Amino acid sequence: MAAGTYQAIVPNSPNIFSRGTVGLPEKASQTFKKGAPLVLNGGYLEEAGTAPSTIRYFAAENAHNGASDGLYDVIAWPIGADDLWEVSAQDAVAVADNGGVYGLVKDATTGFWYLDDDDTGDQMEVLHFKSTPALGAVGDTKARAIAKVQSGNIASA
Repeated sequence: MAAGTYQAIVPNSPNIFSRGTVGLPEKASQTFKKGAPLVLNGGYLEEAGTAPSTIRYFAAENAHNGASDGLYDVIAWPIGADDLWEVSAQDAVAVADNGGVYGLVKDATTGFWYLDDDDTGDQMEVLHFKSTPALGAVGDTKARAIAKVQSGNIASA
């Protein structure tokens, strides 16, 4: 694995901001980080499991780790088919990697999710890998990508 740090998945298209966020009740004992892929479970938001087949939201804030279902609301960005997201990638990339399909994986150390070309979930399509300092934190040596969730991996509302 390359040196550096993973960052939260964040919006990268104006339509996400104009559509806004939603606040939904959080499932008990959630400890996810901002940017985590989320699903609805019995009307409560929770972090998606390993290699999620569908997701509906990305967390706009960290989880609250409430003791019971619905104790807190969590703010999330709904996912649309044409939405663009800024995501960290696991490995060093080349221009030829643009247009590839990657799986979403959770880093066990930081709790942030990232793109991995070895993961078969193939939830996201990379439109463009970025290497400029303007896209990512200072000192971040993980590649950052502009990607969209594959339409077949977006859960219906």
